[in-house]
Amino acid sequence: MNSRRIRCNVGHVKNSFFQLELGLVRPDVFQKRFLNKRITDIVLDPSTSIERAHTGAVNTIDIEEAEARYLISGGGDGSIHVYDLDESEREERRIIKSIASVNRSDDGHRGGVSRVRWYPFDNGMFTTSSFDSTIKVWDTNAMEVACTFDLANKVYSHAMSSKATHGLIATASADPRIRLCDLKTGAYTHSLSGHRGTVLSVEWSPRHDYLLASGSTDTTVRLWDIRKSSSCLCSLDLHNSASPPLAESNSAHTRAVNGVSFTPDGLYLVTTGHDDKMRLWNLYTGQNTLTNYGTMIRNQFVHNLSPLISPLSVAPPSSYYVFHPSDDRSILMFDLMDGSLVKRLTGSYGRVTALAWRPRTQEIYSAGNDHDILVWSPKNIDRNNALQALADQDTWSDSDSD
Repeated sequence: MNSRRIRCNVGHVKNSFFQLELGLVRPDVFQKRFLNKRITDIVLDPSTSIERAHTGAVNTIDIEEAEARYLISGGGDGSIHVYDLDESEREERRIIKSIASVNRSDDGHRGGVSRVRWYPFDNGMFTTSSFDSTIKVWDTNAMEVACTFDLANKVYSHAMSSKATHGLIATASADPRIRLCDLKTGAYTHSLSGHRGTVLSVEWSPRHDYLLASGSTDTTVRLWDIRKSSSCLCSLDLHNSASPPLAESNSAHTRAVNGVSFTPDGLYLVTTGHDDKMRLWNLYTGQNTLTNYGTMIRNQFVHNLSPLISPLSVAPPSSYYVFHPSDDRSILMFDLMDGSLVKRLTGSYGRVTALAWRPRTQEIYSAGNDHDILVWSPKNIDRNNALQALADQDTWSDSDSD
């Protein structure tokens, strides 16, 4: 069924080229079909490689949103590297090298880096968290630390909002409390109490400025409104029982929760845990949608592991794709809403630890404990045409509104 659906998408795109020329298909519909085909065509890119810079596992990667040009990585060796993804863009065989780095022997972390995050509004700053119990704020141009927060507990992840202007960093650490760090003052604001175990994952909503989600080893996923004195709004319940929103019996998974991700529209939340399950939650109702993603997921390491959701809504039907790193060295691609497995991406020689999306080219970058960063691109990619097609996106939108 899945292969039939992909073949239909390919056919739709081919037909749409002729229909577009004849004026029989709207430009925005053609664009969605074109981008949908590119996403479903993603495979390991044999023409692009990223130079191995880490001497240990690559724990985390992120691509900045301002230009979608620079990738940052953090490793178990405590080092941090920045890569220019447009380097060698026109060459047939692309080898992307680190253009800036910080090592443990410099002013870097004394322990492994658990998460890297670009500042959401420009690429002049980024943040890192580490198992050395600190979060550091970095000046990209100087590759120097501008501010350090000491949490006195191992830090597994942190998050900044891409929407809000409050400048708060939410932290996930061995402390059951979620501490909020203020970029503007360099101090802590307050803590969110409710979890009873280590917090492994936190994410801000892309829809609401003050809404935060967190996952913990206590098997719960909690939603928070940081403006309220009683900040915790609810603890999600996988059984959709009639128990109170904050009942102690509520559990989102049957084992530790180490990943939470909002859909780009902020209407749904995806969670993953050590029970080898991924769940989809309707945030209007707070209920488990009961979407079944099968039995192929393998997720057993005490490490932040957030599923990657494609930022493009595809039609028909209107949905998203979700990519889940699996401990068996693969990346599983699912249809978010119906749970069907679209494809299994293989080629990594180690456990996949993190994923990042590059919207300009519909590429996925994956980090692994084999010290490598891999590039996954639409097969038979014509990079110049792809970039031009995406550059025409605003033109298509404008013509649609005339």
